[in-house]
Amino acid sequence: MPASKRKKKPTEYTLDCPCGAKAAVFEIEKGYMAHCPSCGAVTFFDNPILLQRLHFGGKLCPHELERKPCRGGHTTWCPVCRVRSFIYDH
Repeated sequence: MPASKRKKKPTEYTLDCPCGAKAAVFEIEKGYMAHCPSCGAVTFFDNPILLQRLHFGGKLCPHELERKPCRGGHTTWCPVCRVRSFIYDH
């Protein structure tokens, strides 16, 4: 399958979702994304070095981030780690 047709490729990594579930991390065309099967939250990042944090049991982004409202919930952005998250309110 051509790379342009490939949506996401599973990795061996997961991250802890704010809802308490584990979100699988996928490689996508321009970096990585994690999707929580429980609440639907998504996280995007493009630095593969951040995967090392997950490998050793750490957080993807250790910074305290301001939650800003967005459609259906809120979003966070870390300018240091370059991690964007969308968390949905149910």
